[in-house]
Amino acid sequence: MAERASSTGPKTVRATTGREWELFVSDDEGPPRHAGSVSAPTADVAREQARNLLGWSVDDVWLCPADEVERFSPSEDSR
Repeated sequence: MAERASSTGPKTVRATTGREWELFVSDDEGPPRHAGSVSAPTADVAREQARNLLGWSVDDVWLCPADEVERFSPSEDSR
């Protein structure tokens, strides 16, 4: 009987190499949608990472600094 390798997840934590950037993409089929995030020290580096990850499959990519994006639920907003 063959033993199965245990999958306990990564052994190390991913190092942060700078600021977090949120990626939003769009194509001909609708409004922009969130596609993930990257860590990068500058917008230029984040742009290159986004291009490598997504550039071939979408028409447009927006980069937003994660600390500049505010997320809220209108149904829970008490303002």
